[in-house]
Amino acid sequence: MFLALVIAAMTTTLPTSQPAVLFDDRFVNLDRWQLEGKTEGASIKDGELRLDCKSKMGMHGVMAFCKQDFPDDIAIDFDFVCEKHNGLFITFIAMTDVNGGDALAVNPPRSGVFEDYYNGTRSYHVSICRYEDDGHHTGVSNWRRNPGLHLMVSGEDLCQEAGRKYHVTVTKRGPECKVEVDGKLGAHFTDRQTLPGSIPHGGKFGFRAIGADAIFRVSNVRVTSLQ
Repeated sequence: MFLALVIAAMTTTLPTSQPAVLFDDRFVNLDRWQLEGKTEGASIKDGELRLDCKSKMGMHGVMAFCKQDFPDDIAIDFDFVCEKHNGLFITFIAMTDVNGGDALAVNPPRSGVFEDYYNGTRSYHVSICRYEDDGHHTGVSNWRRNPGLHLMVSGEDLCQEAGRKYHVTVTKRGPECKVEVDGKLGAHFTDRQTLPGSIPHGGKFGFRAIGADAIFRVSNVRVTSLQ
């Protein structure tokens, strides 16, 4: 009997530790977010952040950046719905200013033109639901590194269907970045550090909607540590 108890104790599965949750927002309000660009296009309804942009590629988008700073090695999870896809959706991660300072401490405020972000920040960003202004799909999802808008990789865009809810995970672990949709791996890469300057590490994250008639909804945003 004693031996059986010892064996049972040895074979008992120990509980696994859960990833540390660094941020969780169900969008009761926008107090934890800084809006930039065409801010009138950002709103909240029924626990969703709605980004409604009527502009054109490269110009004044609708941005929402989390005010909190995050370390390296994180995963950003959120639910995503595209209402109208005459445009595309971008997620920034590990975003600082070009000198490594606060990406949101900008004076005068940015107007939402894309160059302010791809030349004015150190960051990575990934595009999903990637359509042109005329509604034609570009065929890819791109990861880029800033400053300089350097293309790191083009992969399959896994968010192409309007009206469908997707679960998106954007992960950065040191030089490795990837995007997953409903558990399927999309565009991913490892930064080989062949570009000038240091690679992005910790910092802010946020979202950009841009296009002639682009409407995207985001909900259940959670950031977890991968350390």
